[in-house]
Amino acid sequence: MEKITLKDRVRNFGPAWLVMIADIDIASIITGLQAGSVWGYRMVFVMLILTIPLFFVQDAAGRLGIASGMGLGRAVYKYMGRKTAMFAAIPMGISDFLEYVAEYAGIAVGLYLLKLPLIPGLIAVYILHTAIVLGKRYRQAEIFLLPISFVVVAGIALSLEIFHINTYMLVSIGLNPLQPYGDPSFDYLLAASMGAVVMPWMLYFHSGADSRKGKGSNLLRDERLETIIGAFVSEVLMAVIVLVGMNLGSGGSLIGISELPKAISIFGQSASLLLGVGFMAAGFLALVVISLGSAWGVLEALNTETSTSFLSVYIVESIPALLLVVFTTGYLQLILNLMVIYTIIILPSLFLLGRLVSKADVMNGYHYGRTWQIIFWTMSILIAVSGLAGLFSFIP
Repeated sequence: MEKITLKDRVRNFGPAWLVMIADIDIASIITGLQAGSVWGYRMVFVMLILTIPLFFVQDAAGRLGIASGMGLGRAVYKYMGRKTAMFAAIPMGISDFLEYVAEYAGIAVGLYLLKLPLIPGLIAVYILHTAIVLGKRYRQAEIFLLPISFVVVAGIALSLEIFHINTYMLVSIGLNPLQPYGDPSFDYLLAASMGAVVMPWMLYFHSGADSRKGKGSNLLRDERLETIIGAFVSEVLMAVIVLVGMNLGSGGSLIGISELPKAISIFGQSASLLLGVGFMAAGFLALVVISLGSAWGVLEALNTETSTSFLSVYIVESIPALLLVVFTTGYLQLILNLMVIYTIIILPSLFLLGRLVSKADVMNGYHYGRTWQIIFWTMSILIAVSGLAGLFSFIP
């Protein structure tokens, strides 16, 4: 096997890390804030334990991209046929539109916290977003996005300096695996948190990015390590967001977006600045990554990657989402509901991914063995069960 140099590792770093940090998007931040507002320290354990399904699902996506040399959409098209590929891409396309709504809505909140004008700010973000994604060159986008990802990490981590944390409560309650499972409100927010962690676009982006970087099979171990680190960091940051939400909450109830600036103001101007920058950076990072995921999922399913096709898909998904954000503000509960629904929407893509990474001919000999298959399917079932529990135990 060819020796891997430090230069090789630096050059090939990116896809797994980006997909994990982009997963801390506005929808995820809002979900974390609401979970913390209602359940406080009890939701910390949930966020940390979600590292496990996040890692195993994304490990499969990255492994597919490297071992097969194809993104998930293209692999499904090649090995399972065009109709199956198109079927798998439908929930991703729908979720992309809904994610655009969430990201632009979150960016709008960030603009408000930074006291910047709404419409000019959204237009500027849209133009910059469009300029990056229309190139469809992953490496070009990656160079731009990696610094933003570190801004997201730093912004969320620094928020702990503002809010009070009770170490005893964090350890005795926050890290306690015995939580109020079965309580409708808890199950609903647990399902929403699961949906915020594992989304359909992540599978298409991760596998597509790895395949486009042309990573060799000698980098599979490095990719797994990057995935572990990314999963751990992202879920620790989600736990931090829960703690922020606990400090912003009002007696165990959900926070309204209109109440957020007032809640933050009691912690000083730096809180508004940090959260405003965090919302902007997280939203923009997710916008670009989701767009690239669309290009590599929907278009691969259609077996076309022309600029015209990509532009059509992008416009159909993004323009209505942007207009919806401009003309409405009642999206908060919708975001939470969508996070629960995502645990169901992702199931067809998870099923196809699990089938593909288990096939020796698809994976060129680097397919999952029996133990890894069992773990992957167990994680997939866990995602489905949590989603169903959220849907049926509590309808707000």
